[in-house]
Amino acid sequence: MVSDTLRKRPVAGATGQQRSQSTDAGKGNKVDGDTSKKNETGSKRSLTFAIGGVLTLLGVAGYTFMRQPRIDIHGPDVPSSTATASQTTLAALESVATKRDDARKRLDGLASKKRREEAKRLGLLTSDEVDAILEAHERSWYVSTGSGAPRLRVDTNQVSSNAPIEDYLAWSPLASTQFMFGVFDGHAGYMCAEQLSTRLAPMLSESLKAVDKLIAKDGDKLIANDGDKDLAPTDVGGTALKLRREAPGIAWDRVPLALTATFVRMDHELVTDSLTEFQRTRDAATMDALLGPAVSGSCGLVAVVDTEANEVVVANTGDSRALLGVRLGDGRWKAVRLSEDQTADNANETARMTREHPNETSVIHRGRVLGGLMPTRAFGDCRYKWPLDAQRDLFPTLYERGHRYATTPPNYTTPPYVTARPVIVRHKLGPNDKFVVVATDGLYDQLSDDEVVGSLGQWYDARSAGMEDNSLTTQDENAATHLVRAALSTDRLGRRDDTVIRRLLAIPPPHSRRFRDDISVQIITLNQ
Repeated sequence: MVSDTLRKRPVAGATGQQRSQSTDAGKGNKVDGDTSKKNETGSKRSLTFAIGGVLTLLGVAGYTFMRQPRIDIHGPDVPSSTATASQTTLAALESVATKRDDARKRLDGLASKKRREEAKRLGLLTSDEVDAILEAHERSWYVSTGSGAPRLRVDTNQVSSNAPIEDYLAWSPLASTQFMFGVFDGHAGYMCAEQLSTRLAPMLSESLKAVDKLIAKDGDKLIANDGDKDLAPTDVGGTALKLRREAPGIAWDRVPLALTATFVRMDHELVTDSLTEFQRTRDAATMDALLGPAVSGSCGLVAVVDTEANEVVVANTGDSRALLGVRLGDGRWKAVRLSEDQTADNANETARMTREHPNETSVIHRGRVLGGLMPTRAFGDCRYKWPLDAQRDLFPTLYERGHRYATTPPNYTTPPYVTARPVIVRHKLGPNDKFVVVATDGLYDQLSDDEVVGSLGQWYDARSAGMEDNSLTTQDENAATHLVRAALSTDRLGRRDDTVIRRLLAIPPPHSRRFRDDISVQIITLNQ
């Protein structure tokens, strides 16, 4: 039975723009959803990597007024997946599209309980079909880190469950020995995460330059200099200056200050500046492009790896997670968490929310912000940030235009309730620190921290020993693909069996969200 083998607890809902606002269902969803909501009309896109007319493999459908996103990683010099696909791969993807389309017809229209039971009876994908899905969006490349410095190896992969996928990846060089790696886990649609994937890295580069003007090093302290007057109060440099002045006792370092300013300023542009601009123009033709990213939301996690300073700095807003894989002296692997999930399960976050909204007993309700949103920090999500009069003015029109989360939460009295300000973790890298995993929560729904690092450590050990026996440990050349395969092949008791992944990937979107989330992974291997 599927219920005996699937590891992830059932979650409700489809894509952000397809879910209703009426109920709070399924703990696995970041936002409230209606489990009976059927897949709404939306355009489908073809895959972008030379597989011809396979239109329904990932079940993509979405806002009809926006171009449809593609699964990809934003950043320079990323190897393309447009390399020639074998006829076997093309045939496998065609077969998956057909099977999922047939399965969707069987599941659509069924009541929730019957739909789940019917999903248990779907046929398994073949191993070739699973491989075709897992290899479709994998990337591997090396990053040069300057003269004489060790290289970084980067492995990435994404497997969708939402339609369209709401996760995005990005990477960017910040200096010759300093690199940014980001994961952006969207909810209530993909529009906010898409904006972050293209705009946050350039803003971080700008922020670092602004911080260099703003501060000068004096030992371990950072002090304001004459560059203050050159920073506009409305740009990222002005945001950094404001942060410094609001907390004069904090000894900010360069990268943490730049990251914090970038996250805060980016959210201000997405949520507040877009509202101001639309209120100025009232141009209906720009409404969706301006306000769509504000209505949707996204978690965001960025890791800055500096091979010269031998450190990694992680900024986290939401519930994506960064792990460090450490090789101990006895050969065992240890997982070190470089971020903390920011949800109501985090006692520090609950205390902060209660402190910021005293005497509001519903600020955390049923484990969610105002009973609706699971992460306590996020980009976008204007329904938890805009003034009430702005929501009353614009939400009815936005809702009619397809933004299904343009609704005001109950007990909305003292906004904003959600912030994008990140929590920063700095770690000095040592010789036993071997890799960094940056991933959305879809991975950690399936595997614990120790399982992630242990599985990846086994992969490294096996490949270092030259083992190629096509087992679950060694069959993938891409580290991220190995990790995704391990996650989707592990049942609720921690047992690995390829029938688990063959069944999970056979379930089409939006119904697949009851069993698994989008999974997006970046693995940065150090000292290559």
